[in-house]
Amino acid sequence: MSAVEIRALAEAEVAVLSSAEPPGRGFAAAAWAAQQRGESTLLVAWEGGTALGHGQLTRAVEPELRNLHVSQAARGRGVGTALVRAAERAAREAGAATLAVGVGDDNPRARALYERLGYVGTGIRSTTTYDYVDDAGVRRTATETDELLRVALGAPGSG
Repeated sequence: MSAVEIRALAEAEVAVLSSAEPPGRGFAAAAWAAQQRGESTLLVAWEGGTALGHGQLTRAVEPELRNLHVSQAARGRGVGTALVRAAERAAREAGAATLAVGVGDDNPRARALYERLGYVGTGIRSTTTYDYVDDAGVRRTATETDELLRVALGAPGSG
């Protein structure tokens, strides 16, 4: 992987992320608003001025990594792993003992990544129905069943 930098979303970068979204999605603006309210941090993988992917780390007693996404062109380059590891470091530095991630039943590649990184299924399952804007800008409704996976984090400074 070339020089990829992972950092928390900055206000000036919201427009950059938003410009790559289909009209009406509004993910970057919503993530920035949540970050400003102290609910989460959007970690973004950058290569130069190009965003390669992101993951949203919730701020909770047990933080959760949500909305992990790597652009199609950047897949297979270690960007997803780097984002997960950055989220683990941030959670550990905030004093968390574990990090959770939900993985959809229909996403075996993501599950394989998490398991390779030491995440273990908890058996805790949830089914959620939500609206989203697809890559063509069309509003859709989806229902997804996830299992919560969890990894134990070492002490701050241990990795």
